[in-house]
Amino acid sequence: MNIKISNLSSMPIYQQIASGIRNKILLDELSSNTQLPSIRTLSKELEVGIITIKKAYEVLLQENLIYSKGAVGYFVNEINTKEIREIKKRKYSKEIEKIVEKALDDGLTKIDINEIMEIVLGERNYGTKDN
Repeated sequence: MNIKISNLSSMPIYQQIASGIRNKILLDELSSNTQLPSIRTLSKELEVGIITIKKAYEVLLQENLIYSKGAVGYFVNEINTKEIREIKKRKYSKEIEKIVEKALDDGLTKIDINEIMEIVLGERNYGTKDN
């Protein structure tokens, strides 16, 4: 499984792996009921510890993107577009929260941040069917 990981990233390796698999699922590169590599196989392939892969799979289990069949292994869950949208909303909420915290730390006010959001959102017709 081709997943890019970097020891230089501030994101923990297990989260990078979970993110890589998540993206493949959401882009339909891994379809429903596809079996994922075993923990040991992926560990060897990515040259990381078994615990790291287990933690990545646990993240995806919590997000309901994969399911486990006991000793058989892990499989991609059937997901619908509403579920995908909720996952993306959670992901971007976390990213936006970090940016807002940085802006507040830099001395901007909530009003300033709202103005920035209005400017950014005003540059496109967000929420229309054309986008």
